[in-house]
Amino acid sequence: MNDYLSKFEALLVQLTDDERDEVVEFYREYLLDAGIDNYDDCVAELGLPKQLARKVLADYSIRFNENLSANTSKRQKSQANVRTIWLIVLALLSTPITIPALIAILAVFFAIAVSAFAVIIAVGAILVAVTLLAFAMLTAGIGVFGQSLWVALFYLGSGLRLLAPNY
Repeated sequence: MNDYLSKFEALLVQLTDDERDEVVEFYREYLLDAGIDNYDDCVAELGLPKQLARKVLADYSIRFNENLSANTSKRQKSQANVRTIWLIVLALLSTPITIPALIAILAVFFAIAVSAFAVIIAVGAILVAVTLLAFAMLTAGIGVFGQSLWVALFYLGSGLRLLAPNY
C-alpha cells in the first residue's frame, strides 16, 4: 500500500503540498478501511497510480476553474480552461474501461432503436397486407357473384370483416 501511495503522491506534483497531503491521506484511510495492504490489491481497487492521479488532477482542475474570480485575466482563464479540458481528456483516456463501456452502451441504444423501428415497420406492413387482402377478397366476391352465390358471400363477408375487425 505504501509503495502505491508513494507512486501516487509523486504524480501529484501540480497540487500544493497541503492539497497533496490531503488527497494522499484520504486514499490512505480509504485503503486502510477497506483492508487493502498490497500493491496489486490497490491497483485492482483504484486503478494504476497514474490513472488515479489523472482523475484527481482533473477534479482539482475543475474546482480551480469554478473558483476563478472576476479579477482573473482572460489569458489565465483561457489557460485554466485548456488545462481542464486536457486533464479531463487524459482522465477519460486513462481508464481502459470507459471507452469500451461507452461504445457498448451506445451500441445497445442503437440496437433498441433499430428494433423499435423494425417493429413499427412490421406492424405497418401487416396492416397494409391485411387491407390489400380485404380488398382482394371483396373484388373476388364481386367477381364470382354470378357463378356461386355462397362463395361470393363468403369472400364479401370475409373482406368486410377484415376491414372492420372490431364490429
